[in-house]
Amino acid sequence: MSRRNSSWVVALAGFVAGLFAVVLMSEGERLAQAQPKAPAIVASPQAPTLTTPVNLGAKPGATTELTLTGTNLTDAIAVVLSCPGKATIPSDNKNGTDAAKLKVKVELAADCPIGMHTIRVITKQGVSNLRPFIVDELPLVAETETNRTKNTPQPVPVPVVVAGRTDTEASDFFQIKVTSGQTLTFEVLARRIGSPLDPIVVLHDAKTKRELIDLYADDTPGLQGDCRLTHTFKDGGEFLVEVRDTTYKGGNDYHYRLRMGGFLGATTAFPLAVQRGQTAAIGFAGPLTADIPAANVKAPTDSGLMAIAAVPRKSGQAGWPVAVRLSDWPESAEKEPNNDAAKANPLPIPGGISGRFEKASDLDHFAIKCKKNVKYAAVAATYELNSPCEVLIRVMDAKGKELARSNPAQATARVEFTAPADGDYVLACEQLNYLSGPNEIYHLSVQPVDADFAIALAFDRYEASAGGGTAVMATVTRLNGYAGPVELSIDSEAGVSGTIVLTAGQPFTFVPLMVKDATKPGGYPFRVRGKAAVNGQDIVRYGTLIDPIKAALGGMSNPPPELFTDCVVAVIEKPAFTLNMTANPTPIEKGKAGKILIETVREKGAEGDIGLVPLLVPQNVTATPPKSLGKGQAKGEIPVNVAAAAATGPTPLVFRATTKVGGKDYAVTPPPVVFEVIGSKKAEPKKVTEKK
Repeated sequence: MSRRNSSWVVALAGFVAGLFAVVLMSEGERLAQAQPKAPAIVASPQAPTLTTPVNLGAKPGATTELTLTGTNLTDAIAVVLSCPGKATIPSDNKNGTDAAKLKVKVELAADCPIGMHTIRVITKQGVSNLRPFIVDELPLVAETETNRTKNTPQPVPVPVVVAGRTDTEASDFFQIKVTSGQTLTFEVLARRIGSPLDPIVVLHDAKTKRELIDLYADDTPGLQGDCRLTHTFKDGGEFLVEVRDTTYKGGNDYHYRLRMGGFLGATTAFPLAVQRGQTAAIGFAGPLTADIPAANVKAPTDSGLMAIAAVPRKSGQAGWPVAVRLSDWPESAEKEPNNDAAKANPLPIPGGISGRFEKASDLDHFAIKCKKNVKYAAVAATYELNSPCEVLIRVMDAKGKELARSNPAQATARVEFTAPADGDYVLACEQLNYLSGPNEIYHLSVQPVDADFAIALAFDRYEASAGGGTAVMATVTRLNGYAGPVELSIDSEAGVSGTIVLTAGQPFTFVPLMVKDATKPGGYPFRVRGKAAVNGQDIVRYGTLIDPIKAALGGMSNPPPELFTDCVVAVIEKPAFTLNMTANPTPIEKGKAGKILIETVREKGAEGDIGLVPLLVPQNVTATPPKSLGKGQAKGEIPVNVAAAAATGPTPLVFRATTKVGGKDYAVTPPPVVFEVIGSKKAEPKKVTEKK
């Protein structure tokens, strides 16, 4: 499999473990895959959804009124932004009464970082999906509908960012005026903000309408299908800028942002990573980036955050930001010359270093100290960092003997080796395809292959009322031989909490999310935190939303990693109905039965049948809910049978309840109900009394 088509494999393992490495399938993973399949989690039907175009945005320090579109947008109570700012919902002109449209006033902080952020709506019924929210310093201009030909271009100033949309079988044309010697960058944001548009940008002479064939950009390396062109104009004059889809596709979803100005574009940061809590001078990689000043970055200590952004700037204008990965170990940048082992750069274990194959036949060497019989993994990350580079890694001992090398056919450049003796070793890296240049960068990490685990989250939004709760599904993959329990908890600064222990051998569970009494309605961010004692040390990992975030952003191959860990719970007003579920008895002995007692509280309009569907019933446990709780029925029960082969310990069961309210579907997922399963008690022998 080509590594150019496998960046999602790298991203999954690298981010979920908080490392820049891909972990090969271990025996523990194979066992986990043999477990029952996790249920599919979907949004509650009463929750709002957003279909707002992906080029929605604002300028730092500005106040903007936006119109959000979607479904179930009535009774909105809050808007949640992932960037510094305040959002309010005007109450004039019956705003908030239209289920398909909602006006929102957004005031961004003056220091709000540029880049792609997210926006969500909270209603009395739930929280919406995320939609991109673009923050940009360039002056914003909306595209006109009359710019479809070279004879009717839309005049725009420079610098500018144009919010546009392509139609089928059509191009958009913009007319600009440049001066002699002026350098401009033309960049289209489409795939990088979740649009299906595969853009091309082409320049034309405004007088002759002739296409300037050398001023054309498509699929610029590192931009995930987007395009960027930087050009210095020898002569001043007027030019046309054409934007279209590569195959002339278009429609309501084909939105883009055309950035034009004196900024220079960067593909990636360099170095690519910084240790948490440390300050680093972050440079930039990519064509024509040599003159961009480094950005001083102070890395946060937040262990649940995967990356921060660095903004390339030149002449006061900001290019599009690039991600800087956050690491738990020392990070550095390669120092030339290191083309032979004698000049190898030192690399601590664990540690990371950013390298670049800038010149032809460049070889990079890194010196490591290893311990006898310890297994190590060296990994070179590239595609998930938006670099087109492909790397071959070789491991050599102090005498230059090759001990191992990465397999070019594998999805990532990774090599594992066991040190035959204490001492010095060398990692040699080279471009697999013998290419070179400012784009050919990579991040090399090395660490012992230790027992570990990773957490994947299936869904990013939930709802619960104050004093109530819900259940958050998490899947745990145990790595490198670890097979023990994992404690999962809700990590939040708000009034939500919850903890559960995923017992050894179980691949997934639901974490209870409980809302404190008197918590105000609104949206509250949270994360899922995992902790396990491995080889005498506590390991902490955070749940990631890689697949849901990709889906929310139109299948984007490498979404911003800073979005990977944050979920949102909507604290809502009273739901249409609640289910109070308790286990009886607890504990339950293996081989015996119990039941779940159900009490319902119905609000007006929820008097109909309530259906129950099991989401989580552990192996060797059966729980058969009734077909429904009938109209007006307030109490019920679910029989539970625990087989002799069931695992001992806390045993959660989760159900989803559905009904009709006002003729519309309505669903609730209560917190897990937990049984304690214990071993069978041996019957004591009867005492025999001797007759006198």
